[in-house]
Amino acid sequence: MRTTLISSWQGESMTTSKTTALSASLALALALSLGGCSSDAAETPTPPAVQDSAGDDSATQETGDESATQETGEAGTTVAPAEATPDGSDGDVTGQALQAVQVAEAEAGGTAYEIDDQQDDGSWEIDVAVDDRSVEVTVGHDGTVVETEDDDLDDDDRAGLDAATITMSEAIELAVAEVGGHLDDAELEEDDGTHYWEVSLGGTDRGDDVEVKVSMTGEVLEIDD
Repeated sequence: MRTTLISSWQGESMTTSKTTALSASLALALALSLGGCSSDAAETPTPPAVQDSAGDDSATQETGDESATQETGEAGTTVAPAEATPDGSDGDVTGQALQAVQVAEAEAGGTAYEIDDQQDDGSWEIDVAVDDRSVEVTVGHDGTVVETEDDDLDDDDRAGLDAATITMSEAIELAVAEVGGHLDDAELEEDDGTHYWEVSLGGTDRGDDVEVKVSMTGEVLEIDD
């Protein structure tokens, strides 16, 4: 009787163990199967989305895109300065004249002492002292040298330049700061042995053709309107 009970218990125990082992094997196989499917799905590449070059905000646009390089007005791009018009209608005649003086001095390798009224074609004629010579440099409205012409330098002009502590360009700036307006012409003058810069201005509150005399040391001596 006792032997029969033990055998029966052992049989049931073995049956239970086999069932448990079988269940565990099935569970493991199912887990591996699902894992393989998941891995395959993860490894399957997703085809790239087709971009619409006309309607995609991230696409590079030829016009209207903030990231596109603009010809004018966009930060990070170099914008060429506006070209001065022949009649000086850009409103900065004095600035054009001062730039023309720099070009003339660089071209001749000397010191400017006279600039005539702006010509009809927008050019400037500037006299530059180079040792004992005077070089007339014509500078176009676009800042290029049109022509040069050599001449002798007057002794009075040479003496005035030797005594000057400010340049003609600085005298022009002082005159404009004093009465406003814009440059017409400027030159080195002498009166009873005293040299000074004479700057003629237009468009001032005093009217046109206002002459400002500036000393060789940068003092406004006289305003004649």
